Amino acid sequence: MIIFGPYRIDRESRGLYCGDQQLKLEKIPFEILLLLIEERERVVSREEIAERVWGKEKFVEAADGINTAIRKIRRATEDSAEEPRYIQTVFTRGYRFIGEVTIVGEPGKEVGAPLAEKTASAPRWRAPGWRTAAAAFVVLGGLMTMLWFFRTGPTSERPFASMERLTSDTGFTAWPDISSDGKMLAFASNRMDPDNLDIYVQPVEGGQPLRLTEEPSRDVAPVISPKGNQIAFESNRTPRGIYVVPLLGGAARLIARDGSRPRYSPDGEWIAYSKAGESDDSGLQAAPSTWVVSAAGSGPRALRAELVAGNPVWAGNDFLILTGNLPNGRMDWWLTPRDGAWAKPLGVIEGLSNDLVDIPKTWWHTWTPAYFENDSVVFSARTRDGANLWRIRFSADWKPQFPPERVTMAGDHVRFASASASGRIAAGIVSRNIDVYEVPLDANTGTVRGGMKRLTEAKTTEQFVTISGDGKLLAYTSWRKDDRGDLFLLNRETGVERQLTATDEWESMPRLSWDGQQLFYKWSEEKAWNYRRMDLGSGRVDTLCTDCVFLDETADKKSFLYGDVAGKHVYVKDFAGGAATEPVQDSSMRLVNASLDGTNRWIAFVGVKRGEKSYQIYVAPFRRDGKLTRKDWIAVGTGLTPLWSPNGEWLYFDDGHGANRSLWGQQFDPVAARLVGERKEIARIHGDQRLITALLQKDRGLARDRIVFSVNEETANIWLMR
Repeated sequence: MIIFGPYRIDRESRGLYCGDQQLKLEKIPFEILLLLIEERERVVSREEIAERVWGKEKFVEAADGINTAIRKIRRATEDSAEEPRYIQTVFTRGYRFIGEVTIVGEPGKEVGAPLAEKTASAPRWRAPGWRTAAAAFVVLGGLMTMLWFFRTGPTSERPFASMERLTSDTGFTAWPDISSDGKMLAFASNRMDPDNLDIYVQPVEGGQPLRLTEEPSRDVAPVISPKGNQIAFESNRTPRGIYVVPLLGGAARLIARDGSRPRYSPDGEWIAYSKAGESDDSGLQAAPSTWVVSAAGSGPRALRAELVAGNPVWAGNDFLILTGNLPNGRMDWWLTPRDGAWAKPLGVIEGLSNDLVDIPKTWWHTWTPAYFENDSVVFSARTRDGANLWRIRFSADWKPQFPPERVTMAGDHVRFASASASGRIAAGIVSRNIDVYEVPLDANTGTVRGGMKRLTEAKTTEQFVTISGDGKLLAYTSWRKDDRGDLFLLNRETGVERQLTATDEWESMPRLSWDGQQLFYKWSEEKAWNYRRMDLGSGRVDTLCTDCVFLDETADKKSFLYGDVAGKHVYVKDFAGGAATEPVQDSSMRLVNASLDGTNRWIAFVGVKRGEKSYQIYVAPFRRDGKLTRKDWIAVGTGLTPLWSPNGEWLYFDDGHGANRSLWGQQFDPVAARLVGERKEIARIHGDQRLITALLQKDRGLARDRIVFSVNEETANIWLMR
């Protein structure tokens, strides 16, 4: 007989009792409780629990079962994760039984309270006044990743007393929103359909999730009304916009067209949201505006029309914090009252850029507020070692207090955070990996010859892929060695991969010459963009240009096409030197992603009118010093990264909206100078779990018999911090 507190365990009957009453405890929770008591002199790891109860090599499958079993034990024994009397969660390690135990009736074990001394020294996670290091093992998509959660600095708030995994899906389950009272959780998941995201709600303390939407649409970003009666969410169904659905299920109702990322005011009377213009069809985020509508769906109005701003967060019932900028201005966080009477820049982005180092400017837009509490904003910021939660405090006159305090430290990406009034934080933890894929096709006819195939298998990022014309050689940037990218070359025929660079610089965005003999690539020296050329036979390296972006090589191999970093011009210059010339020109547009057809008759490029984000592909005759303006351009349509087929009769590019992107082909008649037919879908990469990233740098390559590209693959699950 094992006795602890008012409870006793009868080994023979395999029962847990309190007094004369047998408590309901299923087999697996009972086995785990017995194991923790038997090994009470030490911490028992989650792996050991899994092996003992489920058998070897079953940790992934058992991860959710352990969480559920521990909850059931605590429920049966009226224990608490915040202030444990019996089972203590020991972060990064596992669980330990800390209660006083008496074993009766077993020879040599009639010992009373053997853990009294240990219990006295064991911390019980009462508020100590400071954040301590915490950690949890994360199992994402079958991979185990260590996360460290910590917070430093004086504070009167409770520390994270426990870390609990709430979902264990192999797909993408994220966008958690926890109710104000901390009892209900809403989230989006593709658990029922890998190609479709739906809205779910479930009790935080256990119970089956309830699926609220089943439309064939991307339903994401749910938020629970503080009144507890409904959930607002973003949907790309027809019509696209913000919908609300009753908390426990029912018909969804549209309340704001073309809206995204809804947020309830603390009193539940208003919903703030972002709204993108029609140009959002380009696939990159269009210039957003911020709107407010009543929770009933009446009276939508724009806040500060002059601000290109979105991602609203309520700072009380009367103020909002937006992320954006004035046209052609610098990005910042802005404070505005609910009526939009004024807007004040808070100086957050500039301050963060000084405090959070080694972050490219292209990531600044990821520093968006998650929620506001106690005169501070918690936000997710992406750095080279992942995305984590940070907290920045504000003084009474709204001055940000630097440096920000780090809330989590993770090797993966902690995003989509929300918090209850009781201090519970729900967050999505995303594991992401970028690999190189190919689709076999006859590039000269637009005929697809097979399905998508993965070409790289490393558990690190392989990106910015390029391919030789014969399809034998691939080059790409890999981050497997350290936090700065190096270049690798893969021979598709032999499967042999070799590393081309190993420096402290960042080498990326390689472009192989058509014959596979030369490699052009970017190297970074501080914040400068410079391009080098490597001869793959001899290994000789020379510098082509500084503060430039290499675009393509001419067919005669004597000249190269390049642009300036600002995207104001596209130039042609001889490798031997001399003056540069300008084939196309328009001072009102940004010009990027240019490429030449195989005979150099035509140039394709991407243009966007300044102040907008509608990326359009154009084709123009290639004349080295032509300075052809828009009257000479042929509009292809929206898209990025145009690449020519060898015969110049097909143009390949990517296009889409948000998480839904595809590779396309467009036939072109180079003699008649016109498009032929409609664009043709070459490969569809849909959903938040697998997507092509929309980039202004080439991350595609085209050979005679295949197209190669990078795919960002993500898995996500929801965790609860207390």
